[in-house]
Amino acid sequence: MRHRDSGGPPPSPGWSSPSKTHGGRPPFQRHRGHSEAPTRERLGELLVRHGVRISDGVLDKLWRYHQLLRKNNGDLDLTRLIGFETIAQRHYADCLILHGMMKGRWPSPLVDIGSGAGFPGLMIKLVSPETEIILAEPRPRRVAFLETVIRELGLKGISVFGHKFTSKSFSVPVQGAITRAFESIAITLPRLGNSLAVGGRAIFMKGPGVDEELLEEPVPSNYKLVKDERYRIPNTTLDRALLVFERTA
Repeated sequence: MRHRDSGGPPPSPGWSSPSKTHGGRPPFQRHRGHSEAPTRERLGELLVRHGVRISDGVLDKLWRYHQLLRKNNGDLDLTRLIGFETIAQRHYADCLILHGMMKGRWPSPLVDIGSGAGFPGLMIKLVSPETEIILAEPRPRRVAFLETVIRELGLKGISVFGHKFTSKSFSVPVQGAITRAFESIAITLPRLGNSLAVGGRAIFMKGPGVDEELLEEPVPSNYKLVKDERYRIPNTTLDRALLVFERTA
């Protein structure tokens, strides 16, 4: 059960495509050690290494975000990842690489379910400022952090829904929803019953175990799979799956 998009404009200029898992291992490249001090420039280098190219303005905002993340993550409540290169790879590149895969086109408004410290919703906002984003995150400390980031970065068209996300609690009309490491697809889709428009897209960031998940928990009949892309983040061993479902009724 695999489908791929067809047609549409090419990815935005400057975006590198992720390595396909069936195309062989990513080429080895020499890189600096983990002891190197974090800098804005090093962040940009790491993103390029992992298939992401962003403008200087976006890099400025992402670097400012990183500083806020480190400042407010003393008890690891925002993320348990602490290494600079690990965060750049497993959070920033993992989310930002989607912009090219989506050809720079995001449904709007777009709700990020279980946003945590802003992944992927805040990252999408940085590279797609015209997309209206709603960050759904119930934990108070993370809500406070997200609101601080929005204020400090001067972001517009983005808000925080600070409650548990259910079909009863969230009824804001949206054209899209996205989740990353939240819960199974079959459980998430019914939560969108009172918000996602017919024709809207539900986007899931998953790992290689998604096939077993879909076999064990079939998706609701009012959704159809319109995009299933498997890939590897360049210069890593991280295999990923991007699945997009369209609501049909």
